[in-house]
Amino acid sequence: MRSVEFKYMNLKKAYLRLKEVSDMYDGKNDIIRDSLIQRFEFTYELTHKTLKEFMKYLGVTLENSFPRTIYKKAYVNNLISDDSVWINLLEDRNCTSHIYNESLADEIAKRIVDKYVDAIGELVDNLEKLL
Repeated sequence: MRSVEFKYMNLKKAYLRLKEVSDMYDGKNDIIRDSLIQRFEFTYELTHKTLKEFMKYLGVTLENSFPRTIYKKAYVNNLISDDSVWINLLEDRNCTSHIYNESLADEIAKRIVDKYVDAIGELVDNLEKLL
């Protein structure tokens, strides 16, 4: 199995686990919220690592391997449709490492459910078409 396929398979599994907990989250249960944020963090890491590998696979040159650069290249190459959602996703992921505030955790969990799960799902679907 090629590295790009292996990374894609791991991303898809992580996405399905994120979607699973996203579907359970009702905005009231802190344990489910915390699980949602944890799965989001893990899935986020796999998105940019998988995209980096896909860019190499597609012959796209990256100036660097920072997630922001990778997401912008993914947008230009039609792997994602809304780069602003991905930049917000990146910024929220950076915040999750330092959440000590319940209301901020609730806000980020809401954005995960309302925007980020669908954005990651779109990416997974688009990558699958290329394999």
